[in-house]
Formats: sequence, structure tokens, C-alpha cells
Amino acid sequence: MELKDVIIIGAGLAGATFALKISKFAKTLLIEAQDYHKEIPKRTNIFPEHNRPFIQEEIDWGNKKIFPCAHTKSNYMSDEFNGVIDSTEFGIPLGNISYTENLIGELINKFEQQGGIFHSNESISKVNKHSEYLELINAKGESYSTKLLVLTTGSRGFELQRSLGFETPDHYTGAYIHLYGSEAKITENLDVNYTFHINPKISKNGPFFFNKGIERVSAGFLGEKNQSKEEILSKLDRILKNYKPIQSIIDGLKYDLSTAVVGDISKHPIKKFSQDRVLVLGEAAGLVTAFFYEGLLPGVACADIATNTLKPLIEKNSNFNQLELQKYDKDVKRILLTYFRNGNALEYLIYKDNSYVKSLWRLYTKLISENKTVREYIYLAYINQDLANHKVGNDRYVGEKLLGMLPFLQKLSLSPRFIKAMLL
Repeated sequence: MELKDVIIIGAGLAGATFALKISKFAKTLLIEAQDYHKEIPKRTNIFPEHNRPFIQEEIDWGNKKIFPCAHTKSNYMSDEFNGVIDSTEFGIPLGNISYTENLIGELINKFEQQGGIFHSNESISKVNKHSEYLELINAKGESYSTKLLVLTTGSRGFELQRSLGFETPDHYTGAYIHLYGSEAKITENLDVNYTFHINPKISKNGPFFFNKGIERVSAGFLGEKNQSKEEILSKLDRILKNYKPIQSIIDGLKYDLSTAVVGDISKHPIKKFSQDRVLVLGEAAGLVTAFFYEGLLPGVACADIATNTLKPLIEKNSNFNQLELQKYDKDVKRILLTYFRNGNALEYLIYKDNSYVKSLWRLYTKLISENKTVREYIYLAYINQDLANHKVGNDRYVGEKLLGMLPFLQKLSLSPRFIKAMLL
């Protein structure tokens, strides 16, 4: 039984990115439970400019198969206002639109060309700890041994994660679907790349969104904890057929409800991301922005941070003890969690009390539509390539302007909440 340097469980964006990066220095096995040889699940995502530094050595930013078009406009939409961030008002595009199944496929292809080994349609059911290595046992009873195990299982590997002594993050059921039409029809319906809409009757935990690609648009929302697949699909169907604010967007587009994906989505980071011989990356660690549900950034960022932590340890033939791996935890917190503060504050402000959700969201979208400085600060957050030095003062400015728009009595009652949000 050959001893691997690194075994990665989970070939989503975090796992595939990390596999390609670390296999330059280490014997690496990547294992994925889904059958990627049949199909990598289709995803249309926004891929902001701030993701680029973490993946620019691995992927060509101009690859149209992966990034079919630039992301130039976002719309923070309420029932009354469109808070549009148009990159042409300030400079370069906000980023790209990503066909993430092609991005993951390209990362895995390069990983295998580099000598990495990829196993698809295989589940790991147990991990045994030994003094010098970890033993992984799959569902067929076959075993692998490794010096280091990396979990990048998103919200699909919590049982294994708990068995290794890690916490699991808060997680909620989400629904995701693609709608299709001609490029002319999609452009007629939707002149922005990303639409973010909040209504507590749809979800008390997150937005309803649209991501616009070429001849396809993805849509989805976050449901409740432990909501059944049947319940969330029924709700998605009702929203698409009957919810008036989005009918102009989906008019004339085709979709098949049977192709919708229902699964858990995580948020709120766990306390520690490492222990002896084990790291947890990306969504599995709850590293998803709390309000915006931005998971691709933490995925590629964690992959880059973990690689930078592990390279010198591999070179000195480390045993990967927790003390050595703590640098990963510290750098994740330094680079990502400062940036996360804006999402944490907005989550606390807007989702904390359902009685104020719609009015606060309406004022927020109005503020974006009317205040150029607010639009510029949101724009800068998209393109910021130094997340560790994210300008928290910009977020405070937006919060202060939003507080100033409240009617007098609401301002009195909500001021303590705004103050606490700014301190999160």
C-alpha cells in the first residue's frame, strides 16, 4: 500500500484547485464521491476579480470555455428599487461569469497531467489514525494511506468530518436550477449578470438570485434547515411560476424542474480548521460569506493558503502536527475573515428580525441606486485583490448612510443593532 503525501476528499472547486496546486510538490490522490466521468454538475456562477490572485497561475482568465463573458453589472433588487453596480462607472469589470463545471474539469485535467491520481464515484467511509499515517477505507473496503488528509467535501461530508473531531458549520437546504433561452431573449430579459433579491417570504436565511451566462441562466434560493427535497422543489416551482417581481426575467425561458439540484449550503466558520494530519478547506469549514453566500472565493483562497502552508512542511518531511498546521488557520482568519465582516454585519442587520427585512432591504437598494460613493465601495469590494487589508471603513460608511435613511422611530429602535453590526 503506497503511502501518499496528501489525500484530498472532495473534488469541488476547493478540492480541485488545491489538488493541482499541491501536486507540484507532493504525491497526491483526489477522491470524489460523485461520478465526474459521467458529468460534473453544471454551475453558472459569478467569479469576481478578487478571486483571481488565488487561481491565476492555474487558470487562464481569458479562457472563454470557462469564463464565457465578463461580469459587468450586479443588481441588488427590491420590490421598488434596482441597486445596480455597473463596472463601467468605475473601471474594470467586476470579474467573470464562470461555467464552474468546466473550471473544475480543467483543474482536474491539469492535475492528472501533472501526475496526480483522481478517483471518481468513490466514497470514503472511515478514517483510522495511526502514529505515522492515516488509513482511509472506502465503501468497498479498500484502503489508502496518507501522511496528510484534506477535507474539501462542502456540505456533503459532515459525518466523516465529525468522526475526525471537527465541528460542522450551520447548514441549510438550498435549491438551484438552470433556465435556457436564446442569447437575444436572455439579454432582452436581463441586462445584468447577477441579480440578488431578498424577500423573507421566499427565505428567512438568504437571497433569491440569478446568474446570467450565455444562453443559460442559473437561479436559486436558500430554504430552511432540514427542509425536505419535495418541499423546497414545490416552493421553487411556485416562485418561478407566480412570483411577480421575477416574471419579466424568466419570461420565455425554459426549464425542467426535474433537473433542479437540492442540497445543503453551509455558512458560519467552525472554530478550527486543522488538527494533526488533517485540514478542512472551504465550505466544509463554513467558509462562505454569511449574507452573500459567496463560496467560490473561500474555496480558491483556502486552496492557495493551504498550499503556501504545506509546501515548506513537505520539503522538510514534516509529520504535519497541529502546531505546524496552525499557520493555515491563522492565515485563513487573517485573509478571509476580515473580508467576511461585511457579510456578517448585513446578515445581523437584515435577517435578525423578520419584521424589518423588507423595509431595510428596500432602503439598502435605494441607497445603492442614489449614492455613487456606496456603489463605488461595493465595486471596490468586488475587485479588491488584497483581502487581508479590506477597508472596513468603507463598510461602516455604507452602514451609517443606511442608518441615516431610517424613519425616526425605526432609527431609535434599530440604532443598537447597527452599532453592534459595525463591531462584528
